[in-house]
Amino acid sequence: MSTDVDHCAVHTASLLLLIVSLQVIAANCSVAAEAGTRAANTALCESCHGANGEGDPEAGVPVLAGQSADYLEKQLRDYENGTRDNPIMRNFAKGLSDSERAQLSRYYASLPAPGPHAVQVAAVDQRQWARGQQLAHQGAEAERVQGCNNCHGPDGSGLPHSAPYLAGQSAKYLANALKSWQQGTRKNDSGQLMVSVAKQLSADDIAAVSDYFSSLKVAKN
Repeated sequence: MSTDVDHCAVHTASLLLLIVSLQVIAANCSVAAEAGTRAANTALCESCHGANGEGDPEAGVPVLAGQSADYLEKQLRDYENGTRDNPIMRNFAKGLSDSERAQLSRYYASLPAPGPHAVQVAAVDQRQWARGQQLAHQGAEAERVQGCNNCHGPDGSGLPHSAPYLAGQSAKYLANALKSWQQGTRKNDSGQLMVSVAKQLSADDIAAVSDYFSSLKVAKN
């Protein structure tokens, strides 16, 4: 009788060990598959956005690192459907599945945002600096423009599920983004708030506010 019990115990232990082993193997396969997909997709991203999502200030390519996953995923969808116009990004976005978009967005959101790309305050014309700071903090009543920080958070540090961070993005990227809102090549703001703001800004104001935000460091990082 005791022998039967011993055999039963051994069999049960072996079965439990097998189950645990299969679970470990399945988990490892899942991680490997996810890493492989991520590597394949990020390789394409890295060719323009850098190895760590740091962007390219000279080319006006934005920083992805530390941006919210919600924002990044929405931009990929909008590139695909054409509400944000960019031929290169549209071709890339069209090749992604829903799960790949979500995976890439989470990955870049998990990376630390780099420091500011732009020249420091001392190298910026003080009148232009003051105008950029005013537009960021108070807005401009005469132009019916509210302060950027009202939506984009203190010093343009971004608000999760709402607005991207602006601080530390290159001045060229920020200026190009505002111009695309003006020209209607970017229309992926459901409330049309950015369209109305951008259309009220002069070329000098666009340069001023872009230079201002580009010289700031993302507060949350």
